[in-house]
Amino acid sequence: MNFNFRFFMVIVFIFYGAGCRYQEGGGAPSGKTCGVEGSSACRVSFRELAATPRLFDGKLVRMEGYLGVSRELFVLNSSKELFEAGVTEETQVRIRGPIDLQQSVFDEYAYSWVSIIGVFRTRESDNSTGDLLLGEIHAPLEVRSLRISGPVPREEFGDVLVNLEDLK
Repeated sequence: MNFNFRFFMVIVFIFYGAGCRYQEGGGAPSGKTCGVEGSSACRVSFRELAATPRLFDGKLVRMEGYLGVSRELFVLNSSKELFEAGVTEETQVRIRGPIDLQQSVFDEYAYSWVSIIGVFRTRESDNSTGDLLLGEIHAPLEVRSLRISGPVPREEFGDVLVNLEDLK
């Protein structure tokens, strides 16, 4: 019985180690064929890009974030709050492409939440403030607003569930 338990634990650690290798960027997870020619864009989070940017280098990606201008760069930010607080390290991806395309995207979507599709490229480190960026998204860009049309529905305090312990 003791031998079977040891064998079981060895198998568990092998599978655990294989899973960690992909989390740490040791290789592309199986089934990660998105973003290459003939397939749909990879949906990527800022956290995934910060952890393993090279896995997405040259691939078509889709990201959601807050579009704005920071340090004279047109960027997609992980959140409006971090953007407004001036946090830039590993929270931004630069938007690149023909200036007329950037201008039209800016005019329509600047300072709002968007979903953006483009080719992700990592950046070479040159010890500049640009090194704080996670990388760049290059044209062709597809941008969609994540705004809710019309007024945002707001709840009143009377709509809050009251816990009986709070009444004491």
